[in-house]
Amino acid sequence: MSTHTAGGASGTLETLTAALGNDVLRAVLLPEPSLPVSGVRVHEPGTAQSPGRGDIVLAIGMDDVMAVTALLRRLGGVAAAVATKCRVQDDADVLRAAADSGCGVLVLDEGIDWLQAVALLQGEIARHAADSGPEPSGGVDLFELADMAADAVGGPVTIEDPRGWLLAYSSDQTGGDPVRAETLLGRRAPTGFSQALAARGVPQEIARGEGPVVVRGVAEGAADRLAVGLRAGSFGLGSMWAVVSGAERRQVTAFARIAQRVAVHLMRRRTEDYRTHRVEMEQLAVLLHGGPTVTGSGDSIELPRGAHWVAALAVAPNDPSERAISRSRLEHGLALMQRSRDLTVHAGQLSNLWYLILTVGRPQENSAATVRDWLRDLLDDGTGDRMPIYAGVGSAADDRDGLPRSRKEAERALAVARLAPAPGAPLAFEDCWARAALIRVLDPTVVADLETVTPLWRLREQDTAHGTDYLPTLHAWLEHQGNIRTAAQRLHIHANTLRYRLTKIEQTVGINLADPDIRLILALQLKALDPA
Repeated sequence: MSTHTAGGASGTLETLTAALGNDVLRAVLLPEPSLPVSGVRVHEPGTAQSPGRGDIVLAIGMDDVMAVTALLRRLGGVAAAVATKCRVQDDADVLRAAADSGCGVLVLDEGIDWLQAVALLQGEIARHAADSGPEPSGGVDLFELADMAADAVGGPVTIEDPRGWLLAYSSDQTGGDPVRAETLLGRRAPTGFSQALAARGVPQEIARGEGPVVVRGVAEGAADRLAVGLRAGSFGLGSMWAVVSGAERRQVTAFARIAQRVAVHLMRRRTEDYRTHRVEMEQLAVLLHGGPTVTGSGDSIELPRGAHWVAALAVAPNDPSERAISRSRLEHGLALMQRSRDLTVHAGQLSNLWYLILTVGRPQENSAATVRDWLRDLLDDGTGDRMPIYAGVGSAADDRDGLPRSRKEAERALAVARLAPAPGAPLAFEDCWARAALIRVLDPTVVADLETVTPLWRLREQDTAHGTDYLPTLHAWLEHQGNIRTAAQRLHIHANTLRYRLTKIEQTVGINLADPDIRLILALQLKALDPA
């Protein structure tokens, strides 16, 4: 698979990697840094396809250093560079192969998937190909581009994202129709119109990217339209629509040309948004873990005055498609939550968990109960169908120095919450600190070691072989802190029977239950065996 962006001035390997930054793509070695880059190609072993001299070849799935070395030697004088996720920075053979072949070596950050890599690379290549300078699309915004397209075809224009949501529209409203009016009001095309388009196969025709498509007679009351896909190589960015009938060839050509500029703008904005998001996540990580502001990232996140609460959230491990839906619902809920005047929220996903820093705007309501109410409303989503998400909340932090502690507490509360068979209400650390401490003490690896040094395994064998009840007897006695009467009542046996069993336990495994250290370690291991 290759994806090329041709025409105009090209960016070089050096300018492209500098624009994306080391947090996206690190240049390990560039024998020819000024080599123009013209496209992106996925390496396909066993095929006869040959990359162009300006191509960056993506070594997807190639996690062997020797294989990367061989690929570099094979592409010498053929491709511009090889991008890999393999750790090749300090490998002498890789560096020698790159220097000898003239083929550069780029390492993609582990946190970026290959589809993102294609999009980011194509965005930079497209920007340079259009010779747009530092500002996307020559310094004009999407609404100005929509106006330019409307002038070119003589009808109002809308620009939509891949899901059909409205991104921009032309200012001249003359010549529109009811569908356009509903689109502007609802921020996306009416459901009936979208369904009619799908029934006619229009979205698929646009997605093929073969140029503008004329759409006629799709729905009652809908005027004819001209539509074109917005793409960067094989990456879909959305579509542009014009309400117009009988467009001439020159108008269609102009519409397609402006669509290319819109695609460059969207791709550039996507790249910039991604870099901004990365910096914000780094700043959030610094706040949550402590440490200095990220170098070169600008000012750190500003927090309002008052107490702050850290929440840690985890999507329940269901079907992958359900997890994706839950993440989407959570992101939407957070976006709405962040618009509230009564709450300041800084949120982001770090590793596999979502973290929130919450500050309630009204000091008199800045309490754990208020924060839990906000989180409960967030997870209920207003749909009556609660999101399958576990949540833990730390205690209040008076300033940013207290956030790492609150974050640890939120994670520990979350660990307790995840013991439940299904997600429940957000759990505050102050309500579960003892259980959280037990979980840390009873780490599975520690419990496994305890099995080899305590005599419980012999009691278990005794119960299994002879039908005795020594293990539950010991558990009840320890749980009731050595109180014979209450432990006997729990077991529904006579107190003397309990005393007899305890004596037999001491004799069977050779322990002294009067020793407080022995009682403590046995109680902890029994708690691990039955944490309920």
